Amino acid sequence: SFTVNYNKIKHSGSYLIIPIKEVANMAVAVIMAGGRGERLWPLSRSSRPKQFISWKRHSFFRATVDRVKPIVGVENIYVVTQKKYRELILKQAPLIPPSNIIVEPQGKNTAPCIGLAAVIISALKNPEEIMIILPADHFIGDEEAFQKLIRFACRVANDNFLVTLGITPLYPHTGYGYIHYGDSYYKEEIEAFKVLKFTEKPDLETARKYLKEGRYLWNSGIFIWKARVILEEMRKYMPDLYQGLMKIKESIGTPQEKEVMSEVFKNLENISIDYGIMEKTDRALVIPADIKWSDVGSWAALEEILKKDQQGNIVFNKHLGIDTQNCIIWTKKPVVTLGIKNLVVVETDDVIFLMPKSHSQRVRLVIEALKEEEEFKKLL
Repeated sequence: SFTVNYNKIKHSGSYLIIPIKEVANMAVAVIMAGGRGERLWPLSRSSRPKQFISWKRHSFFRATVDRVKPIVGVENIYVVTQKKYRELILKQAPLIPPSNIIVEPQGKNTAPCIGLAAVIISALKNPEEIMIILPADHFIGDEEAFQKLIRFACRVANDNFLVTLGITPLYPHTGYGYIHYGDSYYKEEIEAFKVLKFTEKPDLETARKYLKEGRYLWNSGIFIWKARVILEEMRKYMPDLYQGLMKIKESIGTPQEKEVMSEVFKNLENISIDYGIMEKTDRALVIPADIKWSDVGSWAALEEILKKDQQGNIVFNKHLGIDTQNCIIWTKKPVVTLGIKNLVVVETDDVIFLMPKSHSQRVRLVIEALKEEEEFKKLL
């Protein structure tokens, strides 16, 4: 039971009337926390990836939990992760029920991750449950604006749409995917627009064109939809994944559950929800979001969320810089620098890493090289 608080939403020329609290009561958050954050190596490691590293008071993961908790309540927060991170999750967010930790048998990208969460939530709660899908490793500076947008997105998703937040672009970024949007579809103080196309990471000239046209948003990787609706789209566009998920659903609560899940995941395609569903569906709507967002996808991205000194440096320990400009210096010992510019300098217990800041998107080349050198594999 609840006190009805009605809200009007314009939909194709008419108004839908949706009880706000009813929608909120049927929402859960699904935090994807199994990634490795390779582009922040060597700080981010396979044993403790970037979502679990404390930057200020808390880790990105804990900040994600705290950000969504006022919307759904801690008992409705689910986390999809790998087995080796389960105890770390419970330590950083002890109020999350242990039964809400969904362990993937192996990482197979976001489409299987989200599909697994959808079948479990459908089986244990309700197929009509609205899922708020959140990466665990993003920074959001304006949490009040984020919560307002998510509540609106839940109301839109209640009408069987696949909703995403699109970040208002600040400059022609080549490391993000883009969302091309069309006409307004829902409107309150906030608007949701029809998605015309999800586009891949562009080159610089194309990114500049997108900004000039003004109808493109950065792809945030934040999604809101009903469990039933995303599974319907998987049945339509990813039938192999859907069939595997149905096998898992049938096994939930049986002694064979783990065995079935492991066998199914072993044969699933490694594919993102963007490729698998969002580039194909005709149900997608996007809400423009100005929430001081960053996916913190590289060392250079720290400039978007951390303060610089007078010389443009970001420093995490004692530093004496002489003619040192626009550097990122994360070290355990005091550092003295002379005459350097635009460098990233990182020291951990077992390695020192240096690179030009312009190479931030190329750190995965280092990861691949480490895998090939036996004496360096321990640094992964």
